Amino acid sequence: MNIKKYLPFEKYVLITRLPFMEVMKRLGDNIDTRTGLFLSQLNNGSVKPYQGQITSSTFKMSRIINYKNSFLPQITGEVTSYLGETHISIKMRPVTFVLIFMSFWLGTAGLVCLGILLAGLSQLPQLFREGFSPFLLVPFVMFAFGSVLSIFAFKTETKKSKAFLEELLEGQEATSTVY
Repeated sequence: MNIKKYLPFEKYVLITRLPFMEVMKRLGDNIDTRTGLFLSQLNNGSVKPYQGQITSSTFKMSRIINYKNSFLPQITGEVTSYLGETHISIKMRPVTFVLIFMSFWLGTAGLVCLGILLAGLSQLPQLFREGFSPFLLVPFVMFAFGSVLSIFAFKTETKKSKAFLEELLEGQEATSTVY
C-alpha cells in the first residue's frame, strides 16, 4: 500500500522534448506575476490560469480559481536540461497555515480517539453491560471528516494542475523513482 497517495503532497518529474527556453516561455505565458491581496485564489479578471513567480530556472504558482479552496496546491518547480530533454521537477503542497491547522485538527481528534479506545478497552465488561454513548463517536467522525476533506480537496486540484502542465509542456510524468 502506498501511503503517499493519501497525503496532501505531490512530487514528480515531467519530461518533455521542448527546449528549456520554450518551457520557460510557455510557463511565463500562463503565470500572472502581479501580486495583490486576493489575487492568489480569486480570479481578478486575469486571462492567465495561474499566478506566481518565475525566476531563471524555477517557478512558484497556484491556480486562479473563482471559488475558495483552502487546499489549493502551491506548486513549485525547477526546470533543467538533460541529454536533449527538459526535466521539470514539480512539488505540490497546501499552504503552510492549512498544514498546521489540519495537523492540529487531526492530531487532537486522533489523540481523543486513542484515549476513548484505551478507556473503552480497560472498561470492556462495563461497556457490554451498560452500552456506550453515541457521543463518543464524535471525535472519530471529526477525524474521518478532516482526513477525507483534506485529501479529496487537495487531490482534486492537483489532478487539474497536473493535466494542465502535462498538456502545456507536452510532457509525460517520469516513471522512475530516481527523481
